[in-house]
Amino acid sequence: MPYRCDFTIGVRETQDFYISLTLKHWWKGLLGFGGVGALAAVMYMMRTALPMPLRAALTVGAALAAAGMAALVLVVSTRQKVKEQIRRSGRESYIQETEINGFGVHVTVGKKKARLAFENLLRVRETRKAFYLFLSEQQAWILPKRQMEDAQEESEQLRTIFRTVVERKRLELKG
Repeated sequence: MPYRCDFTIGVRETQDFYISLTLKHWWKGLLGFGGVGALAAVMYMMRTALPMPLRAALTVGAALAAAGMAALVLVVSTRQKVKEQIRRSGRESYIQETEINGFGVHVTVGKKKARLAFENLLRVRETRKAFYLFLSEQQAWILPKRQMEDAQEESEQLRTIFRTVVERKRLELKG
């Protein structure tokens, strides 16, 4: 059952984390931007003689374009903010020694050690790029998949551990 790995958490991993938080927070807003894009397309096409299938396609295209542009703005803005914060902190990256065993999650960064029982984890979220072990809404330990020796096997091992010891309602796993 125990899992152990050292991860290098740098700008890229931090940006990915904050982008995932931002997009999850703004999903309703992105739907709203899509709705506004669709509405704008419908309004512009009201007096045209375009066939209905073309109108529908243009409406869907406008909705996707509006939502996509809003998402792009959020991603670029978040990336820049994180990069600036990291630059100001003077710490580009750090090694996060992670051990997950029957007693909880143990993380060491430099000389600082932290231990958290599974019941105290706020949430465990898996994305395409990483596992995030949330300590609070804005803070998590990051386990980047691309740094795992065998990402598929280790991801399955982590899913098995988390499904065994973390309440289902606090899990957001892919597999």
